[in-house]
Amino acid sequence: IIFIDTFTLFPETVAYLHQLEDHYGFKAEVYHAKGIPTQKDYEEKYGTDYWKKDIDEYDKLCKVEPLKRAMEEKNTDCWINGRRRDHGAERASLAVWEGTKLNPIAFWTFEDCWNYLRINNVPYHPLHDDGYSSLGDIHSTLRVDHSKWMAYAGERSGRFQGLVNKDGSAKTECGIHSKNRPAKKARVESKETPAVKA
Repeated sequence: IIFIDTFTLFPETVAYLHQLEDHYGFKAEVYHAKGIPTQKDYEEKYGTDYWKKDIDEYDKLCKVEPLKRAMEEKNTDCWINGRRRDHGAERASLAVWEGTKLNPIAFWTFEDCWNYLRINNVPYHPLHDDGYSSLGDIHSTLRVDHSKWMAYAGERSGRFQGLVNKDGSAKTECGIHSKNRPAKKARVESKETPAVKA
């Protein structure tokens, strides 16, 4: 199990990781920005608001590169994640299999997830009790009224509020899932390009 510590996560998220490690008897391998061993080192080098200066570079440094490095070091070409179609936006037509990504709960709803947690006594993130329906970095995560949690795209409606991509579009992904990443963009473009007859 790989855990990407962006150095801008809620402290409760890191504590929740340790709770899950104890509960299930595993030890996650923590990855973070290359050459930056601690949050203190990160803040000394980049400050506390690097994401404001260049959100794309922040995503590359703190999310994309650590994930890529983890996959290379673990010699794997596929990773499992929890993205679902009911998240909306770029995820609305999500497939279960995306070549290098496996989305096993792509067709689940947020309600399905909560039902599974309750039936199987799975510990959930403590900030759900504080109004956070979806958790990410502190700077890009807001509370969501409980009345919106189970609505289509409601769970993630508190994510990336007010953040925009360099092209001016609303930010809906953190970089590791973005269609604008070079490898994913090449796959998308190759599917969209009509076959040329020789």
